[in-house]
Amino acid sequence: MAVLDDQLIGTLYGAVDNAARWVELMDLLRVRFGVESVAAQLLVASRDDLLPLWGTRDSVSERHAALHDSWANSIANPRFRRPNAPPVDLEIESDQQSPDYSNEDRKVLRDGLARCGLGPAFWISQQLEDERHFTMIFHRAPDDGRDIDLHDRHLLEAMAPHFRQAVRLWMRLAEADARLALVEAAGDGMLTALVACDRRLRVHWMNADARRLLDAGGAMRLRHGALACDASDDQQRLGALVAGRSDRAVLALGGDLGPLLHVRATPHLQTPAPIALSPDLVMLVITRPDCTVRYDAHDIARLFGLTLTEAVLAASLANGISVSEFAAARGVAEGTARLHLKRVLAKTGAPRQAELVRRICRSVAGHRA
Repeated sequence: MAVLDDQLIGTLYGAVDNAARWVELMDLLRVRFGVESVAAQLLVASRDDLLPLWGTRDSVSERHAALHDSWANSIANPRFRRPNAPPVDLEIESDQQSPDYSNEDRKVLRDGLARCGLGPAFWISQQLEDERHFTMIFHRAPDDGRDIDLHDRHLLEAMAPHFRQAVRLWMRLAEADARLALVEAAGDGMLTALVACDRRLRVHWMNADARRLLDAGGAMRLRHGALACDASDDQQRLGALVAGRSDRAVLALGGDLGPLLHVRATPHLQTPAPIALSPDLVMLVITRPDCTVRYDAHDIARLFGLTLTEAVLAASLANGISVSEFAAARGVAEGTARLHLKRVLAKTGAPRQAELVRRICRSVAGHRA
C-alpha cells in the first residue's frame, strides 16, 4: 500500500488556486519517483485527436525544455502515432508495456529519447468531464532502463483520485474566474457604475466605471473598502437605501457639495454560494447625469442604415445640438439640415426628433466623453 505524504497532497491541492505550485508539485514527484522529468497536460478531445489546453513540467525539465522537446514532442516519436482507442476512466501504462508499440517502435523510442536526454516513460491518464483528459508522464534518465514497478503503480493509483479532484476543482475555479472576467468586461462597457455592497456598505465587487467614479471623489468615495459619502445626511440615506429602509429604490447624492449622483438599488442578491460572498448583497447602479456621452457618427450610420452626413446630424442631435446650431456649424442652410432630418426619421422609423434621440441613446453607439 503506497503512503501519501502530507507535503505531496498539500502541494497538489494548493495548486488549485496557485499556478506556481504545479511546478513545485512536479519537483516533488520527480524526487518521489526518482525520474529525470515529470510533465503534466490538460487535453481536450477533438474530432480525431487530443489537443493540449495547458501544460507544466518540473523546474529541472523546464531548463532543458528545448532539448527534451527536440525529439520527445516531435512527430518522430511513435507515441504520437498511437491509435485512438476509446477513452478509459484511468490508464496507468508505460512505453515498455503498452500494447500499442511494436518492438521496432520501442527501439525508435529508446534511441530517440536518449538523444534528447530522456529515458523510457510511464504515465497516468484520466478522463474528466467535458471530454477533457489529465495526463502526467514520467521519464527515467537516459541510462535508467527500469520500467514502471509495482511501487510506482500503487503510488499512482493512490494519487489518482486526488489528481482527479484537484484538477476538477482547478478547472471549476478557472471557469468561474473566466466568467467573472467576461461579466466585468461587459459591465465596463455599460457607461454605468455598478457596485455590489452589503448592508454595512462594504464593497464586494465593482466595475471599471465605478472605480473611476469613486476614485474621482465628490459625493461618494471608497474609504477602507466601504462606500462613504462626504455629507452625513447622504451617508444616512445611502445606508437606509441599501438596508431596504427607504420608501423608494432611488436617491440623489451630492449636489451642493459636488457632482450630483443618481443611485438605484436592486433587490438583495441571492448568491448561489452564500459562503463565498455576504448573504445581504445589494447591487447599486450609479450614474452622473452631468457626464457627457458622445455618439460616433460612423457607428450610427452602420447601426441605423444612414449615410455618413445623415449620421453626423443624428449624432449631433443626440449630443444636445439643435438643428439650427448644426446647420450653422456645418455652414449649410437650416432647410437643408431639416431635409436631412426628414430622411433620418424616415430611415429609422422614428415619428419625431425626440424619439430619434431616444433610440440613439438606447443604442450601442455611445461612449463616455
